[in-house]
Amino acid sequence: MKVATWRGESRFSIDEVPDPVAGPGQVVVGIHTAGICGTDIHATQGLFPWTPPMVLGHEYTGVVREVGRGVSRGLIGRAVGCEPSYGCGECAACAAGRTSQCPRAVRVGGFAERVALPAKCVHPLPKSLDPVTAALTEPAACCLAGLETFRMPRAATVLVIGGGIMGLLTMAIARHRGARRLILSDPIEERRQIARRLGAHVVIDPSKESLRDRVMALTKDRGADVVCEAVGKPELVAEAIGLTRSTGYVQLVGVNPKGSRLPLDLWDVHYRELHIGGAFGRGTAYRRALALMPKLGVKRLVTARFPLARVEEAFAHASAGHGAKTVITPS
Repeated sequence: MKVATWRGESRFSIDEVPDPVAGPGQVVVGIHTAGICGTDIHATQGLFPWTPPMVLGHEYTGVVREVGRGVSRGLIGRAVGCEPSYGCGECAACAAGRTSQCPRAVRVGGFAERVALPAKCVHPLPKSLDPVTAALTEPAACCLAGLETFRMPRAATVLVIGGGIMGLLTMAIARHRGARRLILSDPIEERRQIARRLGAHVVIDPSKESLRDRVMALTKDRGADVVCEAVGKPELVAEAIGLTRSTGYVQLVGVNPKGSRLPLDLWDVHYRELHIGGAFGRGTAYRRALALMPKLGVKRLVTARFPLARVEEAFAHASAGHGAKTVITPS
């Protein structure tokens, strides 16, 4: 079978490797759709601590083609969403179901024609969910895991800084969790238009107007109840903190480069009783996110598709900030 191997920087090779085999308790999945994550892009830019060569891609769906000993043959032919990693099963993170934080987690890259995974990592798709849209489940699970770390304030005003896929999914899930007013800030018009279609009440172009002035005018100088930084830039996290009302919540959605430092007035955080939280990976939220996907109206977030052979072109397209989500379709 073919895989796309990341060779460093923006270089990939298409390689022939042996077909995976389903061991005991495993399944083989033929990949249908695999999304390019911002983390994948950061890795090619040297901003995320992954070392090539490796097969990237951790947002994927497919069809079960083979099952190993102890797995029901009824799964064969089922369209499934895939959790792309599994833990050692022995550490405290695994005991809590938080595979993303297992120090010995095995990550199975989805930029490939087939993968082998434990059967517990694959979940049949809801009948109303197509496999392309379902590839958004993994990033949606990451967003949901973050928003589940606090209780959404009643009739909340939620500001999302950044209209990439993580920001748009965070906004859609925040609405489902009870947010009353949704504000999204992004300098790219295409993303602001998508945000409007997803239900944003206010969209802001921070390159043309002051984000702070606009948010404070909208909230009568209180600030937003919840502010989600979905870009991954320390200076934007600092701005997010300043736009959060007293006793409000700052959610770190974007992945900042390792080693990033935040210029932070600790007195301000203490005096205004702010809650600053992060969530790494999908936590235990994948199944809940998969059930939620048909209700979010996010089908149009997949804006570009590329075959596996054009993976470098796909990464260039995604890195340039075009659209919302770029996906690879190995099959």
